[in-house]
Amino acid sequence: MNSTLSNHKFQFYSLWLLRLILIAIFLYHGLPKAINWSMASEKFVGFGLPGFLGPITGIAEVIASVLLLFGLYWEAANLLLLFIIAGAIVTVQLPGFLADAKKVAGLERDLLILVGHITLLAFNPKVNRVRVPQE
Repeated sequence: MNSTLSNHKFQFYSLWLLRLILIAIFLYHGLPKAINWSMASEKFVGFGLPGFLGPITGIAEVIASVLLLFGLYWEAANLLLLFIIAGAIVTVQLPGFLADAKKVAGLERDLLILVGHITLLAFNPKVNRVRVPQE
């Protein structure tokens, strides 16, 4: 019985840590785009995408991250960030890797972020509980 409790706590803290790391990643990349619209637009144009998507993506990343932080609308926030990272993989990371196989690190990172959000979608209701599992 004690090992079950221990596993439950481990799962709780692992998912909590995963959620915090994903929030930090998206805030780190989203805040500059949400604040500096011209930089975000130029960056997206450089990727071959419409410039207006840069600021919109940044704002969406920040809002979804804050929602995840507070456990509000967790499913919609996760899906939005999942969609954003999938878009980054398809439009930026995969073409970059296919053009130069040495650019695998960005693709690997974004794939891990994608899997992280899939994991949160699978287990998030347990993470959203305010109380830490009791022994």
